[in-house]
Amino acid sequence: MGIRRRDVASATAIAAAATVAAIAVPARAQQKNESTWELIRRTGQVRMGVFEFSPYFMRDKASGEWVGAMVDMGKDIANELKVKFVPVEVGGFGEAVLSLQSGKVDMNFALQATPLRATAIDFAGPIYWIEWVTVNHPNFKGRVWADYNKEGVKVAVMTGTSDELLLRKMAPKATRVEFKSATEIALAVSSGRADAFTTTVLNSMVAKSKNPGLGDFVNPTPRVALPGYIGLRLDDDARWQKFLNRWAEWNILLGHNETRMKAALAREGLEIPPTISFSPN
Repeated sequence: MGIRRRDVASATAIAAAATVAAIAVPARAQQKNESTWELIRRTGQVRMGVFEFSPYFMRDKASGEWVGAMVDMGKDIANELKVKFVPVEVGGFGEAVLSLQSGKVDMNFALQATPLRATAIDFAGPIYWIEWVTVNHPNFKGRVWADYNKEGVKVAVMTGTSDELLLRKMAPKATRVEFKSATEIALAVSSGRADAFTTTVLNSMVAKSKNPGLGDFVNPTPRVALPGYIGLRLDDDARWQKFLNRWAEWNILLGHNETRMKAALAREGLEIPPTISFSPN
């Protein structure tokens, strides 16, 4: 059977479309055996995972741009490297590992270097230290971890976070009630579906300021503070990790990261209590 002209025309159109599609594929794709450091230098940009989690990551209602303590840190890193800062939306802390492994982002902030995570991704830092606290329902009067460590006491946490791991350590007998967002957690406690929630001091202050139905803000004893890190892809080329380690060291010693944390809270109209510090001392 002969080839009809319209078949030739169709094939030509398909080939042209394929060529256009190939040209349209962004140069951002990581090349085989290319390290994260080489990728950043080649493309002139660094991608950071972001999602709504005040005061770490917030979308400014007026400009639509991402702001927050971690965003300020990410922008400073890009500035040091003289590359473009690119925020990339990810599905919360629960996707921190996958978004790095898949090459969606080059760094994720505010992670705890848990033993399990360390088998899947690498870390740089720490970039700050943060204390874990609880916020109670008005009718629940927990003050020490032993008050929460009881069967029948329902404590809300965010799925896939260090909040969940810490609760397992400090109050293993508590009934964990897991949610995907901070908004759901605050609503569960204020409505009485949970007796309390545990998270970092920053998140708890923001939640309490926005939810008048919540009860006491508590620093349970023994007090627990953990370092926060930058999550990275596992990589044989250590230059990206080395750069971030030194960046973290300088910014902690000079007090810049603590200033950024306090500035992020100030955007929410909140002031850090004098007893709270973001340094190891």
